[in-house]
Amino acid sequence: MMASATANNNPLDYPLRLCESVAFILHGILGLCEPFTGCLRSTFQDNGAMPTWFWPLAGSFLICVAIINFRGNDVAVLMNQAYIAEFHMGGVLYHNSLGHHPASGVGPGMFVFLAFAVACMRAPIWMAFGGLMICYVFAVGLTKVLVKPKAASDAGQSDESARLLRVD
Repeated sequence: MMASATANNNPLDYPLRLCESVAFILHGILGLCEPFTGCLRSTFQDNGAMPTWFWPLAGSFLICVAIINFRGNDVAVLMNQAYIAEFHMGGVLYHNSLGHHPASGVGPGMFVFLAFAVACMRAPIWMAFGGLMICYVFAVGLTKVLVKPKAASDAGQSDESARLLRVD
């Protein structure tokens, strides 16, 4: 049974979802503008590892998630949290696949934690943890399908900029 009374009485539920949604609106706008600006691809130095269509699609989804995050329905909020966890686990795996420093996964990893915390406020912990594991499996699969790391020389970058990707 869903713990909706607990979620409604928990003083952290709304602020956590608000933090998620503010970040998703901002990142959604970046994703929608990516084909015109190239700011994400250049910042992440992904050398075209992600398909070009991914960024605006992800931006659209993030804006929808930010809005749905305030539905009163526990099922809608839990499904939203599952998407948040899966998407951001994919972000951690994306940075790892590109050989970025391990600390680059902290940003998206924080949203996995927030999604898990909100899910625990609305469902039993075993259900939230099981959902998290299912989301991880989907994230691994989607990362293998979508992320195709390319060498810097293949993308027309110098060897010097390729060495700057990872410092450890």
